[in-house]
Amino acid sequence: MPFDTDEIKRKAKLDYEKAWLESRDLLDIKGKYFTLQKKGDGHPIQEFIAEARKTFINLGFEELILPMFVEEDEIYKQYGPEAALILDRLFYLAGLPRPDIGISNQKIQNIKKIIPHFNKIEQLQEIFRDYKKGDIEADDLIDEFIVQLEIKENEATKIIDNLFPELKQLKPIPTKTTLRSHTTALWFKVLSELKKKKPLPLQYFSVAKKFRREQKIDATHLYDSYTLSLVVMSEKISLEDCKGIAMEICELLGFSNSKAEIKRATSKYYAPQTEFEIFVEHPTTKEWIEIGDGGFYSPVSLSKYNIEYPVFNIGFGVERICMIKTGIEDIRKLVYPYFYEDISFTDQEIAKGIKYKNIPSTEKGIEIKNAIIESALENQDKSSPLDIKVWDGNLKGKKIEVHIWEHDEGVSLLGPATLNKIWIKNGNILGFPPNETPEDAIFTGKTYLEGIANEMAYNIEILLDQNKTSYDHRVKMCYRASEVNIDVDDIIMEYIHSNQKKIDIRGPVFLGLSFKIKND
Repeated sequence: MPFDTDEIKRKAKLDYEKAWLESRDLLDIKGKYFTLQKKGDGHPIQEFIAEARKTFINLGFEELILPMFVEEDEIYKQYGPEAALILDRLFYLAGLPRPDIGISNQKIQNIKKIIPHFNKIEQLQEIFRDYKKGDIEADDLIDEFIVQLEIKENEATKIIDNLFPELKQLKPIPTKTTLRSHTTALWFKVLSELKKKKPLPLQYFSVAKKFRREQKIDATHLYDSYTLSLVVMSEKISLEDCKGIAMEICELLGFSNSKAEIKRATSKYYAPQTEFEIFVEHPTTKEWIEIGDGGFYSPVSLSKYNIEYPVFNIGFGVERICMIKTGIEDIRKLVYPYFYEDISFTDQEIAKGIKYKNIPSTEKGIEIKNAIIESALENQDKSSPLDIKVWDGNLKGKKIEVHIWEHDEGVSLLGPATLNKIWIKNGNILGFPPNETPEDAIFTGKTYLEGIANEMAYNIEILLDQNKTSYDHRVKMCYRASEVNIDVDDIIMEYIHSNQKKIDIRGPVFLGLSFKIKND
């Protein structure tokens, strides 16, 4: 059964530790209920990266992993007077200081309210001293409490949460370390080391995340994105050579129609009038989108790292390339479809999401279900009143009889909709008579009668466990899917509602079922 999330939240608000401990009871610890389904699929960005890596390696580039963190002074070395503007786009790292934590008499008394016989005051002080010095990591603190103080996990958490507000009142202290906003910021340092160890030419690439403090997140901007970045250091290389490499890469990435343009304003880490952008036309919007930016590193910036040879660098925006390849117009829908993409299902996918909510779990229960269906079909045209025994036998140690019936006079056993089948057509869930096959529709394999029979057999199993001696179940006019035991997956239900689709399983069923324990 699904969790009652409202109830869980209510309990956690009252007593988090108690709710947390009790939450284990909501989970099955033993038993084999689940096997992995064949749902494997790759994200288009990672699929592209995998192919691009092969392309670059085959071109002659070696792959490197670049550091994630960049010190602020590196930006000044590379950008010169432009650095202040670049820093505005960066995320700076911050950390929480380790506080001095005193243990007053009042705190000791409060601890004893949680643990009445607590007497390990010195050990507690020692733990906090080691924590302050960094000898104990934050995520090991609870474990140290459990081991050194010989207390329970929930007691350790209560002490930390309720009695030491110093840990909650900490304010982050910023550092001079940033998250990389350009892979360029790392290539300078890397090349300054590699030129001492490797012969020229140096040809490297890296697929790396970059982080930018964009003013807004929109269809073409994210805080984090992938860059496919490469560098070439050689004794002799021209800008024409650089553009040729860029165009060859575009061709190999599947873009035969691309163009390169020199930028009007050159970033200071590039040499004047050598920075160029690469544009590709989006197949849907027909807009020319920039997918790459490259050029010669400025000899001024290179000199700060004692690099005496020309370096060509170019970076390709992976997400923008994938937008063009997939035809998606919004980068957010491409990267985070679970947040931004409209839910969409084919009729075949919807059909797979239609289940019987309740089904019998025993072999005898399945026998009862099949007997109800078989007897209903055999007697469907008989006139009422009718009361037909469809099954008798032992179930859960009790002898029972199961009947189907119609007590009203002058009508057939089954109402006109009882044998309806459930189809999916253009996203709608619809019931049709058994002799109708709607055009361009997908049959779910589900019927009203089988749904009712499954639910009756399931109910008999449940009621026998509750020592019930009899039960009558009557399905009259059907208005909702649940009345014929049909369950629609929550995600599919959301899709149906949000897209003004419908579930139409209405119809006159008028089928009666009952069971009773035999007293012989």
